Amino acid sequence: MRRQWLFATVASSALILTGCSPDALDSGDSADNVSAISTSLSPPAAADAPLLKTADSPLGTIAVDGEGMTVYVYNPDEENSQAGSCDEACLRYWPAVTSVTDSPIVEGIDAVIDTVDGPEGSFQITVNGKPVYRYLDDKVPGDMLGQSVGSLWWMIDAAGNPVFKTE
Repeated sequence: MRRQWLFATVASSALILTGCSPDALDSGDSADNVSAISTSLSPPAAADAPLLKTADSPLGTIAVDGEGMTVYVYNPDEENSQAGSCDEACLRYWPAVTSVTDSPIVEGIDAVIDTVDGPEGSFQITVNGKPVYRYLDDKVPGDMLGQSVGSLWWMIDAAGNPVFKTE
């Protein structure tokens, strides 16, 4: 019985960490190198600047942050929870999209926009009740390297729905 319990614990832990672990699409940086990045969250948008807007992509119209970077939702995050499930190690690869205000401005997004308490005392933006993130390997506007990582990370469309297409 003890062996079964141990196996179940190890298997559960592995599944939980799968969504935040590096894979072929990650930068390959070790956690030590990644922690040298200035912060575990995206730069907060100014109170009067649009935090989210839309952009055209090969997969249709998607949501991007104020800098034009693709935003993603994390499948394990529960809708309308008070916090995202992406922990500190996960946030090194998936910075939270944050705001300096709990009433962020959006353009072209026809979804329920709200905030939850984010990392480091910020407000993390939620779209249709799910926190949104950026991906560390997306370097310039238009990059979508986080799409379908681990089959857990998904871009969102202008209505705030996950985009499950990959090509």
